[in-house]
Amino acid sequence: MRDARAALCDYGRRVVERGYVVGSSGNLSVRDGDLMAVTPTGVQLDRLRPEDCPVVDPAGRVVDGRLAPSSETPMHLALYDTAPDASAIVHTHSVFGAVVATTREVLPAIHYNVLLFGGRDVRVADYATYGTADLARNVRGALAGGRTAALLANHGGVTLGTDLDEAFERTSILEWLCEVYVRACGMGTPRILDDAELADVEARMQG
Repeated sequence: MRDARAALCDYGRRVVERGYVVGSSGNLSVRDGDLMAVTPTGVQLDRLRPEDCPVVDPAGRVVDGRLAPSSETPMHLALYDTAPDASAIVHTHSVFGAVVATTREVLPAIHYNVLLFGGRDVRVADYATYGTADLARNVRGALAGGRTAALLANHGGVTLGTDLDEAFERTSILEWLCEVYVRACGMGTPRILDDAELADVEARMQG
């Protein structure tokens, strides 16, 4: 898991540089076989060293590392359990994502890029205390149907990918969509793409 732990440090710095997390909030993970490397709890993501990132088994037991794993480890493990194609997860507390997650039940199709997440909107998972099995269950529900992004009510956002590069790119797109939506709401009532318009885009993407 040496490369996975190094990648967590690299992308940990990136999420901080982009302003997607504040302080020690947010967490990232990489799955390799039956093991998962995850960022530790209570450490700022731009100060991580590879050896700081614990490795856990499917039950969440630490098999390598000196620091405690992220409090959101149960959510990461639950999402991997139901998303066999995912090998990386990025969970952030970005500003515009948190604004939408605090005020809406879904992020609607303000732009056709919403289709990149496997649905025609982005669901907001019901609120639950961080680090709990309830939160893990709620986020799993929001990602049901093969979706790769969700918002967490009064919390933040989460994206899945085949690697950290893809998960991070999806995080960037999700935050951009949330910002466009928030700014559009400030100017009036946003125009939302309808099913027919989204179907046309889907057809072009498939072509």
